[in-house]
This record gives sequence, structure tokens and C-alpha cells, in this order.
Amino acid sequence: MSEAILKLEHNSSLTVLYGETFGEEDLKLLEVDESILQEVLQNGVTIKGVLDDEAVLCTSTTTYAIKFVATSNMVLLIPSKQDSFNSAANSQSHHVGNDIVNTVKLKTSSDEQAKVEAVAAAAGHIELVEIAPRLERLKELLSRRPYAEDSDGDEVEDGRVGELYTWDDLMSVVQASEKQLREGLKALAAIEVGNYWRIVDPTFMQGLLEVLILNAVHYDWPLTALPGSEVIRVLQGDGYSPQIVKHCLATYGSQVCSSTGNSDTWALDEKQICLHYARQLLSAVPKWRLEDFLDAWQQNLPTGLEARLDILKGEALIDKLGSDSWVRIFSLASLPTNPAERFGALFKERSKWEWQDLEPYLGDLKVPGLSVEAMLLKFTRKTQFTADAAPIYTAR
Repeated sequence: MSEAILKLEHNSSLTVLYGETFGEEDLKLLEVDESILQEVLQNGVTIKGVLDDEAVLCTSTTTYAIKFVATSNMVLLIPSKQDSFNSAANSQSHHVGNDIVNTVKLKTSSDEQAKVEAVAAAAGHIELVEIAPRLERLKELLSRRPYAEDSDGDEVEDGRVGELYTWDDLMSVVQASEKQLREGLKALAAIEVGNYWRIVDPTFMQGLLEVLILNAVHYDWPLTALPGSEVIRVLQGDGYSPQIVKHCLATYGSQVCSSTGNSDTWALDEKQICLHYARQLLSAVPKWRLEDFLDAWQQNLPTGLEARLDILKGEALIDKLGSDSWVRIFSLASLPTNPAERFGALFKERSKWEWQDLEPYLGDLKVPGLSVEAMLLKFTRKTQFTADAAPIYTAR
């Protein structure tokens, strides 16, 4: 803002003139807090969106919806320095904060009354509202060409890279910050192969895990203390690349320190292994009588692992039909991440939900400023026939 305005004394006045270029510049005012301002000045921000998207603004860690707030008053932009407007016009878009400050130029006069020149007017300002990252596109893009064969680089050599995406490609089209995009890739168990990010075909990954477990039995490797280098060497002999083998170990387990201090030791996660065999059974037969499923599941598990119903939360539903209970596949991974669409899909599957069944399908929903309880109030009706009865949720 002009120093003449800032130093204006009580009961004094100044003349505001329209500049020669008034109305020629299409300027937008952006309201930000101190943390976003520092991000703008130090790292820059990115506005993302393809043709049919509502644009979002992304910092390095957070995603914001862009909202225009109109005002009924005229807001005139008056420069702080004589030559600042022309220099600002040539600045880069990621210095928007500075551009707003330097959008106008001061016109002084020999008259006693100060005169300032406005070069533009704003009908409102842009405000930012933090939102959850929009990661649906990430899953859709990576699902087009999942990694299904251990043939690193074949697609590049054949020129078939049209549906493969580098980090820069994903950053340009996925409406999420850098931090949120990395978290999204991790949640999808994606891997970077030859500069392209891929999700591994589930059937291929499950087959690799099966080979790993069979070799663990053959070589007497404890599933909680797998020798990483030895596992990679053996499975490489079966035709699997070291990178994919290590990715399998990281997907179904974690790196641990052995009793001898060896850091190249991996422990497979019991729940992930049990889920692997449960998914195999449910993929082959989508609906089972519960007792039959538990028997078949337990028989397939490696020695020492136990088939437990709590492991199936978020993967399958159990329906009571007469005197029998049936288990059927209904995976959290197949549901949309948008809250309204998520609840729509849930109530399409079941018209009524008990909390113990509903809870596993809501835990991953992360919406800034909106808790799970708030989402339940917004999208469901809660019915509880007695104080001791389990509440029932239906669509609102």
C-alpha cells in the first residue's frame, strides 16, 4: 500500500486518480496466513487441475480448494513504489504474493494535497480452504498398466510408455501436494521401475509371495527372520528381479534387526500373510459358508498362523441368513475416497449397518475439519432402540 495512505493524518485527505493503465491488468488478490505466505516466498506453490477439474492450490505438504469471495465494495490497488508495477508485471506466477504488493505505482505532486494513482480494482479476493488430496486419479492412472511381468524396461524398449507415468507426470496431474502424493503411492504399494511408477498386479504379487513362502519352508527360514540377501538370491534364480523381491518383502513385512545385529533381516506380517490366503479363497469363491471358509483358510495357512475373523475387517462382510452365517468379499480398497461417494457405495451394499461392521470402512477417510463423527451426522441416520442396543446406521 502507498506510504501516502499509510501516513495519512486525521482530518486530512488525498486525491485518488485512475492511472493510464487502469483496467488493463487482470489481477487477483490472494488471502493467505503466515505459514502459506512463507511457503509461497520460499518454495513456491502450484495450482493444479486438468480441463474438467476444479483447480486446487498445493504447497509442499497440503492441498487447498480455491474459493473466490466477492465484495460489494470497490477495492483499488495503489502502488507502494513509483516503478514497482512494471517490474511486477514481468515476475513469475509463483511470486504472486510480491505481485500483489507491487501492482501499482505512486504518483506524487507538487501540490500540498497528496495524490495517488490506482492502476486496478478488485471485485473480491481468493481464499484457500484446506481439503483432502484428490488421489482417485492416481489409482486410476497406475491401474492402466500394472507391473505384471518381471521384464524391466520392455515397455520402454518397445516404445509402449503412453500409459506409464514418471514422478513429474504424476505431480502435474494429481491434485495433491508432494508429501500427500508420496503417501498415496505408499498406500497403493507402488514402486518406481525404470523411472516409471507402477502398482504391481495383485495376482503377480500374490504369486511372488507364494513362491517366497514355499522357499522359506524349503530353506527353513523363519517367517519372522528372513535373510534378505539370501531370499533375493534364491528368488532371482526363479526369475524375479531383486527390486521386485525387495518390494514384496516391504509390502508384506518390515525390516528388523536380528539377534546377531544383522539389519538385512525381514519379518513378514502375520495379518498380511493371513489376508493373502483369505483373498485367494474369496477370489476363487466370492461367497462361503462361514464354517467352511474358516476351515479352508486355516488349512492353507503356514504352520503357526491362526485364521481369525478380526483379520477380515475391511476385506469381507459376514451376513446372517437364517441359522447360517456367510462370508463374502467386500474390500475397502475398492471403495471411493470421497466421503459422499463412500457412504453411497456402503449403503448400496447394505441398507443398514451396525457400527462394528461400518467402522473398518471409514477409518481411512481423512477430511480436514471433518471428523468421522461429523461425517456420520452428515451422511447417516442413527437408530438405537434401547440404551443397551447396538446403534443402526441408515442413509440420510
